[in-house]
Amino acid sequence: MDKAPMNEDVFDRTEYRKTNRQLRLVKRELSQDAVAALAREAVRRLAFKMPRAVKKEDLPSPADIDELCAALLSKSDDAADNFILAARRDGVEVDAIYLGYVAGAARRLGEMWDDDAISFIDVTLACGKLYRVIRGLRHVIAPSILAERDEWPAMFALVPGETHTLGIEIATEIFRREGWDVDMMVGLDHDMLVDQSDRRNYRAIVLVANSDDRLEALARLVLAIRISHPLANLVVAGNILDHHPDILGLVGADATIKDIKTAVSTLRHLIEDP
Repeated sequence: MDKAPMNEDVFDRTEYRKTNRQLRLVKRELSQDAVAALAREAVRRLAFKMPRAVKKEDLPSPADIDELCAALLSKSDDAADNFILAARRDGVEVDAIYLGYVAGAARRLGEMWDDDAISFIDVTLACGKLYRVIRGLRHVIAPSILAERDEWPAMFALVPGETHTLGIEIATEIFRREGWDVDMMVGLDHDMLVDQSDRRNYRAIVLVANSDDRLEALARLVLAIRISHPLANLVVAGNILDHHPDILGLVGADATIKDIKTAVSTLRHLIEDP
């Protein structure tokens, strides 16, 4: 992979700011247990990105990881951003940034949390900063993550815990009659659903939730899929929209499908006019 310094223009400032607003909203609107679950999800998904094809000499040293964690845990809101961007400008490969620095910092944060070396507040703030950075770098890291996946128009998935399948079945049938080749996922738990979504490079992923008590599960699912699908358009559908008018900002999705009549045009617009 090209080791040329990264131009500042490739950093997605819009997505960065959107993610920052989402994290503030999450801490205000969701329970402490829900926020902790999101932090653990971020740590687990980011830490799982283990180095594979990265050259050993390009990986960060323990001292580098310590410095990044210190930046993440500091009171400075942009210290970690500056650290990552400086590393990339210095020529550190994208794979090393993501699989080395980000994953390494996530693992270290997880260990510190388990050892009670840092508090719940510390780790949620640090994980938020780390997640915000990778969202800003989504266009840079996407080729490495999505390599060798075949491109697919869309996946429709029922949020774990939901039992009402009729709506998603009707929507899937309508799209297929319109000529869309879409995958439908129902009855899967969180990890199974994320694993299934990892099999293809979906242009759009529609997450269907009806019950108000599925909000936390939806937020956790969106975060996990964001990490494995940096460029996918994430869409929320179902009766949960009636309960949360601010759901896009809260869970970090891109759009909503409010009814069957506008579903096809909404998704086509997202896919064809990113």
